[in-house]
Amino acid sequence: MKTKQELVEMAKSGDAHAFAQLYQDIYKDLYHFAYCMMKDEHRAEDVVSESVLNAFENLHKLRNADAFRSWIFQITANECKKQFRLLSKINPVPDEELPIPESTLDFTDKVIAKEAFSRLNQEEKFIVGLSVFGGYSGKEIAHFLRKKESTVRSLKSRALDKMKQFLEVKSHD
Repeated sequence: MKTKQELVEMAKSGDAHAFAQLYQDIYKDLYHFAYCMMKDEHRAEDVVSESVLNAFENLHKLRNADAFRSWIFQITANECKKQFRLLSKINPVPDEELPIPESTLDFTDKVIAKEAFSRLNQEEKFIVGLSVFGGYSGKEIAHFLRKKESTVRSLKSRALDKMKQFLEVKSHD
């Protein structure tokens, strides 16, 4: 079995099957992130499709094979921002809930977690989404958002506190 780094190098050399395997391994996380941001399953699928196509066409620009995951999430985040700009010109994006990845949570816990996430503003959702689904560090998110790392840490902390407070209230209901 090939390592991710080997698959990236093979894909950079034009091996479409290697890229397909990389895509298969990351699709679910990319989709959850895009859905979290776009709040619409069709738009999320479009964002992921555009992002993956863009990644495949520009894979030769990736310098470090170990950075593939962050790199493709950056492309997806950029595509989400592009779509937001286009959508904001047409009409506001409806405020739907985040899909929670399959886990050991029962149905009620999932609904409550989604509700807690939906209470965050767009910037907070973006930061938490990049952190949770993308695995980005505060420094990487700060660079992407062109903010100070301390600002991103503060925004993320406040967002998580908001969610925690909501969850604590719901747990006492």
